[in-house]
Amino acid sequence: MKLRHPVLVASLSILVALSAPAHSVAAGSVQRDRITVIGDSILTAVEWNPQPLSILEQGLPAIELQIAVCRTLVGPGCPFEGERPPNLVDVVEALGDEIGSTVVVEVGYNDPEDGFGTAVDDSVRALLAVGVQRILWVNFHDWVPQYAQLNTDLAQVVARYPEVSIVDWRDYSLNRYSWFQSDGVHLVLSGAVALATLINQSLVAALTPPLVAHAPAVTVARVGCKYTAHLGVTGGKAPFRWRVTGRRLGRGLHLLANGVLTGTPTKAGRIRIHLQVSDSSGESGELRLVLTIGPRSSTA
Repeated sequence: MKLRHPVLVASLSILVALSAPAHSVAAGSVQRDRITVIGDSILTAVEWNPQPLSILEQGLPAIELQIAVCRTLVGPGCPFEGERPPNLVDVVEALGDEIGSTVVVEVGYNDPEDGFGTAVDDSVRALLAVGVQRILWVNFHDWVPQYAQLNTDLAQVVARYPEVSIVDWRDYSLNRYSWFQSDGVHLVLSGAVALATLINQSLVAALTPPLVAHAPAVTVARVGCKYTAHLGVTGGKAPFRWRVTGRRLGRGLHLLANGVLTGTPTKAGRIRIHLQVSDSSGESGELRLVLTIGPRSSTA
């Protein structure tokens, strides 16, 4: 069944209106420090409840919510409180250069199965046309069987666009029946918390630069002399933790968990060192370097 008369999580009215006129925008002029979330009645459970809304926004740049009951991707939405909400493409055109460079899409439950893939493709093209750089698309909880096919169609379209990635609500919510109302689609509070958590985690991961380990500035030491070097990291999410993954360091040398390589070498030569750094999200980076240890200075 299509959600033409959705069950809501609160007896509230939602004003669905975009007063800004539609206009064309030069790609690249979007708000780079803003995230836009475009959703339907599923996300009202997040928007209307302080706990999941706070979870969604935690640690992220400014988020603008564009949530409307009965929203569709490209066609007319179902009537709600005497009005039909603007579809996703309408929202994108109305926002113009006010749209964020990162957009989360949670829409599609109200769209017909026939032509759904084309509707997704039209939506992606509309977002990219106004300069959106990154699209995170929430797939469907498919306890209701018809949504399994929509997930398949969505995945096939997304595979053609490197700017689009799936937020896997299907797997995340699998068998979590207590998160849903009796229709198996709309959310109770625990489900809203779960969806907000998943979207937040997906955004944080997408917006965090990849973890890259860097060699120290000085890779030459000397027998009998104290050596200290600081290993570097770019990207990732602090705090970071370093460890040795290959052969042991030369005698007298130690690697601290904070990335300080220190000690007093006891033997000249060249040491090949294999190291790994991991961040608080579980990402890791590898570093291989050669430390040259010169002989003891005759003046020491």
